[in-house]
Amino acid sequence: MTNPITRRAVLLRTAAAAALAGCGATLDPAVRPAAAGGSAARPAAGSLREACRRRGILHGAARDHIVDPEDPALDRLMAAECDLLVPENGGKWAVFQPQEGRFDWRRFDAAVAEAERIGARPVWHCVLWQHMGMPDYMKLPARRQAELGVTETEYFSPRGTLSAENHWARFTGLVDAVKRRYGDRFYRIDVMNEAFFWETPSSHPHEQDEHGFRKGMWWQVAGGAKGPEWLDPFFRHVRTVFPSAKLVINDFGLEIAEGWQQRKRAYMLRWLEGAVARGVPVDGLGLQSHLMAGKPYDHQGMVRFLKAVDRLGLPVHVTELDVDEQHLPASWSRAQKDGAIAWTAAQYLRDLVQHSRLAEVTWWHLRSDLNYIARRDPQARPQPSPYDARSQRLPLYQAAVEALGEGRSG
Repeated sequence: MTNPITRRAVLLRTAAAAALAGCGATLDPAVRPAAAGGSAARPAAGSLREACRRRGILHGAARDHIVDPEDPALDRLMAAECDLLVPENGGKWAVFQPQEGRFDWRRFDAAVAEAERIGARPVWHCVLWQHMGMPDYMKLPARRQAELGVTETEYFSPRGTLSAENHWARFTGLVDAVKRRYGDRFYRIDVMNEAFFWETPSSHPHEQDEHGFRKGMWWQVAGGAKGPEWLDPFFRHVRTVFPSAKLVINDFGLEIAEGWQQRKRAYMLRWLEGAVARGVPVDGLGLQSHLMAGKPYDHQGMVRFLKAVDRLGLPVHVTELDVDEQHLPASWSRAQKDGAIAWTAAQYLRDLVQHSRLAEVTWWHLRSDLNYIARRDPQARPQPSPYDARSQRLPLYQAAVEALGEGRSG
């Protein structure tokens, strides 16, 4: 996760790129289950997919259909590398239900269809987003902002109608609609995305609660002030509707040796411990893993954290892996930057392999030019992903293969 404004801008641009047109509730033939007996492509020798499979880890990537160009070469790359496919934005509420009762399934359908076509499993990212990714009607009424004393404008809209009285019916209605369309085929479902607070120089500490949660729109309407149990019913309902999926809580900003990330790590661990004790059906921790080359990686802190999560019996899912180079010296050559990016990812993946029950490694796009970091600053031509724009492997690729080959087996 990087600058919230730039990621927000990407989301809004991509959501606007597809004209919002209603679709029928009947499942499109293109996204019906593949015939029994279908299998994923055989991984190439020395590939990331092969390195993951040797450890019992699933390898995947995000893609944003309709927004990303149709590209047969990218399709072949996804088929060769992916056991999992994530719709970058197609599974977000703002995109596939932009107005109450009106669905636009096209981007979600395309991701599920491609997953079926290449022998991969689809992922639903994400059911709830605590502060972004929601259409206007699913935000708090703007008139309540002063009353609540919250300065984060993303929680509010003049057209917002989200309330304590209607949030549950809307949530369950959306979950049920997705089940009717796709069935119980998702490998992983990100039930809650980015629930915990993000401390920045411009953030407002009073807008997080004592448990580290953002006092966001879902916290406000679901009784977050009563304690960390406010999230439990969402997980329980999704488990009832999707009994086969791995249900995770997904968040960013846990890897760096900076105070706010270390505090966020502690808040996350405390919630996981409580959720396990309460019998909440959480099947793993989703680490977005938007790494930052040039920032101090907290090796010792992460090892302690991963071991604590492991003691809870919870697998770790790397859900949105990439490496940002904006903190590296601008004077560095491309080769120097690529080397730093590879080193950053390798030390992180090595810790995960050695100290966690690593269930998956999913990239936030296989190709660097399609990653949001490249879209944010296209003239810099950053390379945050394992492949370049020509689908050629980068140093990051080989570093990840080698890191995944070390440590304990999954």
